[in-house]
Amino acid sequence: MTMSALPSPTTLERAVTSPLRHLEPRAVDAAARIESRNREVHLPPVSTYRWWARRTEAVNGAVLDAIAKDQPTKLLVADLFAGGGVIPLAAAIRGHRVYAQDLNPWAARGLKAMLNLPTAEAVENASNALRRAMAPVLAEAYGTRWSTGEEATVSHTFRVATADCPGCGYRLRLFPHAMVSLKTRRERGRTEAFVACPKGHLYEASCDRVSTCPSCGETTDPTRSYTSRRSVTCVECAWTGSLEELALSGTWRWDTVLVERARGRRRELALPTECELSAANRVWSTTRELSAIPPGRETAVLRRHGFAHWHDLYPSRQRHILERLLEEIAEGGFQSDVKEALRWACLGVTEMAGLASRWDRFYLKSYEAMASHRFNFTTFSAEPNVWGTSASGRGTFRRRAAAFSKAARWLDERVGKLRVRSRRASGKRAPFPKDADVLVVEGSSERVALPNSTVDIILTDPPYHDDVQYGELSLPLRAWAGMPTGELVAEAVANGGGEAAYAAYRELLAGIFREARRALSPTGHLVFSYANRDVEAWIAVLSALHDAGFRACGYAIVHSENETDLSKRNVRACTMDLILDMVPSTTPVDAWRPPTAPDSPEGCFLRLVGDTLLSSVGQGDASWVGSFRAAAEGYAFVAKPVKRRTRRTR
Repeated sequence: MTMSALPSPTTLERAVTSPLRHLEPRAVDAAARIESRNREVHLPPVSTYRWWARRTEAVNGAVLDAIAKDQPTKLLVADLFAGGGVIPLAAAIRGHRVYAQDLNPWAARGLKAMLNLPTAEAVENASNALRRAMAPVLAEAYGTRWSTGEEATVSHTFRVATADCPGCGYRLRLFPHAMVSLKTRRERGRTEAFVACPKGHLYEASCDRVSTCPSCGETTDPTRSYTSRRSVTCVECAWTGSLEELALSGTWRWDTVLVERARGRRRELALPTECELSAANRVWSTTRELSAIPPGRETAVLRRHGFAHWHDLYPSRQRHILERLLEEIAEGGFQSDVKEALRWACLGVTEMAGLASRWDRFYLKSYEAMASHRFNFTTFSAEPNVWGTSASGRGTFRRRAAAFSKAARWLDERVGKLRVRSRRASGKRAPFPKDADVLVVEGSSERVALPNSTVDIILTDPPYHDDVQYGELSLPLRAWAGMPTGELVAEAVANGGGEAAYAAYRELLAGIFREARRALSPTGHLVFSYANRDVEAWIAVLSALHDAGFRACGYAIVHSENETDLSKRNVRACTMDLILDMVPSTTPVDAWRPPTAPDSPEGCFLRLVGDTLLSSVGQGDASWVGSFRAAAEGYAFVAKPVKRRTRRTR
């Protein structure tokens, strides 16, 4: 690709230089790798509310520190896509004033709750009081006996989906795999497990050898998958069909087949007793009806498999305990900030929907219903004890309340009590409140609620085209929170492919970037990170910046994601970010290009994008698009068009 020459610094008068020149990529990369592998440990406040695709404080904090070397004063820092709140948090702990805006009410209100936590002691005392108030109903719901007779607590209840075979009427138990779960975590090297025979009988056996079912005599190969590609074959008549057909057949139900018990720090997996079956299968009273699950890119999998409303994802016992817990919080005599924190801790538990939470059969833990940025559909579900136990209970109220206490201490040590204010986006613009450290605004960033030329730095993280459907994934949480669950109009996320989707994405971002330019001070910078393997997504973003009247001042390439995540392992996933430093196109710049780039397929591609940004965007016509598109085709990291398979009909 032919690049136009960058302007020589000697030809520029009062040229602006990029603060990104102060970054130390190796140090930033190392810190980002550590943080991204356990965000809650290194940045405890993010445990306050679920968000997807959070960037690291290591990167954003380093950018703010780099900016401070050129502007060592208290700044007004704005984040127009606040999302998971990392950027506002990074700015607040450095003493800057913070303007944070997001269209999604879950994000906007969650951010306010995160930055406005009560003291750790207040959270702990309230949690203990709540535990005492909930003790009778929790004992009724989860009380049990250990295998040797001592008192214990049910920490997880497991159900398998069942349905009648359309061919012969045989009751199918739809275990995903023959090896249902190890009895101890994989790293202990033990082979004891629960396995399911082809006819669906569950029994104890070794996971490293073929066994014979004690109920029917069928041979069970523990390596076998029963529902590969969501297809099922009846063991009796050989009928073959899809899980979707069975889910919509009218015979679908969930059978309780296994429990995990806790006693102190000990845990055991076992077949359920009659008492445990009675508690799990009882129809518990519920009063809250949640909204219908709408059509959507991510919700489609739930609708195809028989879930019609958000409350359908929860067994009645789980719904009952969640409702009682929310009632106790609302009616308890807690201070308003404590009550709000407890409420957010409880709302967070709803991500562990008992009929859509997947069980990790090797490491004995459950995953939230929207793990890996997708809604799960599983035929072997894990219902957690809502309160949780000391031995087990990822995402439970007990764990979340403890995380809130830790987050409160972390914030108190670094910033003390923040003055957090909020408002809704509207046609009115007003100065940043004098009595606030942080202003949280709910509404589209097409309208920033600040006057012209008042923001020093806009540091943000736009949605990465169509990679994550934030609005859809937040729907069950919003439903439980009583927030609006309608479509988020003007969400900066593309839905579907094709020229129209890219054009709409570009137009929306261009409008937001124009608003950013209006709000920026004459010496301000728009700095943001972006990652994608889709060339057209990059063209849309860079074109939007051009349309909005920006040009590049510099760029940097940094590590941003945990490459060991299951969803990123051994695939060409994005693990780096291109950080773009933009200024109004009328501003003379001494453009800064990092001297080196990571020597990897992703790093080489991001170098191409960065150089295109510096040499072309905001400097004349859009003739660069064709040459960039042609050059990008030769890069191994770029996503190639995928041919869609035609669905066969039987």
